[in-house]
Amino acid sequence: MSNRVRSKIKVLLVAILLSSIAPVFSSCKKGPEHLRPRLVVVIVIDQFRFDFLEKFNSSFGSDGFRRLIDHGAFFANANYNYVPTYTAPGHAAVFTGSTPAYNGIVGNSWYDRDAGQEKVMVSDDRASLVTSYGIESSTRTTKPASPRSLIGTTIGDQMRLSNGFRSKVVAISIKDRAAVLPGGKDANGAYFFDASSGSFVSSDYYFKELPKWVDKFNSQRGPDRFFGKTWDRAASPESYATTQAVTTVISGSPLGRHLPYRVDGGVQSAGEEFYKAFVYTPFASEYLADFAEAAVEGESLGTDEYPDLLAVSFSTPDLVGHAYGPDSEEVEDTYIRLDGVIADFLNYLDQKVGLSHTVIAMTGDHGVSPVPQLLSLNKFDAQTVDPEKCKDAVNSALSAKFGSGKWVLDIVNEQVYLDRNLMAQFKADPAEAERLTGEALLGVPGIARYYTRTQIMNGQMSDGPMARRVANGFNPQRSGDVWLITRPFTFLSEGGVATTHGSPYDYDTHVPVILFGPGITHGRYYGECSPSDIAPSLAALLHVEPPPNVVGRVLSECITGEN
Repeated sequence: MSNRVRSKIKVLLVAILLSSIAPVFSSCKKGPEHLRPRLVVVIVIDQFRFDFLEKFNSSFGSDGFRRLIDHGAFFANANYNYVPTYTAPGHAAVFTGSTPAYNGIVGNSWYDRDAGQEKVMVSDDRASLVTSYGIESSTRTTKPASPRSLIGTTIGDQMRLSNGFRSKVVAISIKDRAAVLPGGKDANGAYFFDASSGSFVSSDYYFKELPKWVDKFNSQRGPDRFFGKTWDRAASPESYATTQAVTTVISGSPLGRHLPYRVDGGVQSAGEEFYKAFVYTPFASEYLADFAEAAVEGESLGTDEYPDLLAVSFSTPDLVGHAYGPDSEEVEDTYIRLDGVIADFLNYLDQKVGLSHTVIAMTGDHGVSPVPQLLSLNKFDAQTVDPEKCKDAVNSALSAKFGSGKWVLDIVNEQVYLDRNLMAQFKADPAEAERLTGEALLGVPGIARYYTRTQIMNGQMSDGPMARRVANGFNPQRSGDVWLITRPFTFLSEGGVATTHGSPYDYDTHVPVILFGPGITHGRYYGECSPSDIAPSLAALLHVEPPPNVVGRVLSECITGEN
């Protein structure tokens, strides 16, 4: 064979080799761009206890919860690492990656010493409601809200900061606090439900008038199509074999005491009383999902190279859970129906944006206690504690030691706020007053232990998860003077509800955490983690700086690094 022939053969072989590997190089070049998410959807389910996924699994379809679990990263050992475990702190933790100690959201409300009264955390006297009818006064049941009380930023804020505010952030919920806190300081819009008008509203913190797509959605009067509809069991009778059929307590629900329910609010036509009943039904979750789809289209989310964020918080499970308890048919049916809502929403996202371009995070903002009255009937040690008995015990003890007076200003978030003017008047040592308060509380049946402001501020806490959760929930400017801890399955009574949450116990702290989408390796993970890990994990996937107050970690065990 001549050298000339050999040369031609070599050239031919090289050409063949290059042509065969060219697609590989091309794929390597385009792969990351293909995987980079265009849309981040964070779904928070209010009162989403971890065991609900296990208890109700057999009634779920394949395209909702199961789809996220089977094809996503499912963290089975996620716990909130602070107390109190309430809605506002939970949403703040998910989106800031921090705890109340740093983001300042110490509860749904707190005692404002300067104002001398309890205040709702997101209520804002400087803001006004923005409705489809223009700027509204604060005389409605729904009050103006904003994220001004939030300290620091959210993952959505960080996304917007990273690219000159080209990313869009939209947050929606039935509850105001579950919309404005996820939206962060610079959302393009945060929307919540107004029972007076049966429509979504916002705040002039964001804009002076609602976007046209919101007005259009509101004009369709979505809730009204459910007026007079019956809420009955969605699954076969055997699916509810292990649940409680009839509540044994006054539930606080406007619907009644057992399924089925006619949803009309006891009135003849759709109006405020109907809308107040409507949000206690699974139909409200359908309505919220419809609004989420309208937001995707109205804001053109996920349509360009700058990733957008949509935060969706389903509030109805919490309303139903408070009224009927976690072991009720109502809660199970709410989750069975929510599974279908999520399945439809995922299918919509796949068609509109593409799930290959969408990262989804799902979690709950807290869990819930079983109903104490039901537990006590089955010989469990469970009860509710009258807050007035706590106040009386403290006032009596401090009056006997220092001088007569009303020493307790308020008890909020299981924290006692003491009158510091009385301390100064009687020259009472704050540390001693706090200690005596705690000892007096231990004399009230159902109170297990206490922590004082002095202990927390001076780092004198005993080691252990409960002490750490208290320290992580303590903010010096907003928290009280003595933190009381009830016994398990015991809480300070809240009128008109069957049960509640807020404790440092597992049934309140343990929630699912699920990540799904490009760059995420599916599987079940059992390492310790927290919903506060969601924000830094999303930041890592998006290649942006995490929020400045972040204390959570990147869930690196499930992130491939290929996006």
